[in-house]
Amino acid sequence: LRKYVAIVSLEQRQCYKDDFNAVYEEYRNLYSVIDKITQKFKQFQEQWKCLAPGSESYQVKKDKT
Repeated sequence: LRKYVAIVSLEQRQCYKDDFNAVYEEYRNLYSVIDKITQKFKQFQEQWKCLAPGSESYQVKKDKT
């Protein structure tokens, strides 16, 4: 079953827009949180690449994960 079918009237279009707008801010907030976490993982990965395997710094990073 599909919640949304083809738009056939202005009233139906407005209902779809209202549904979208009702959850859009929550979506943007969640997207922002996920983006920040993704950036932290990217930074961690870049730091990890710079460490020599077996070094003390490498072991400390490894133990934290």
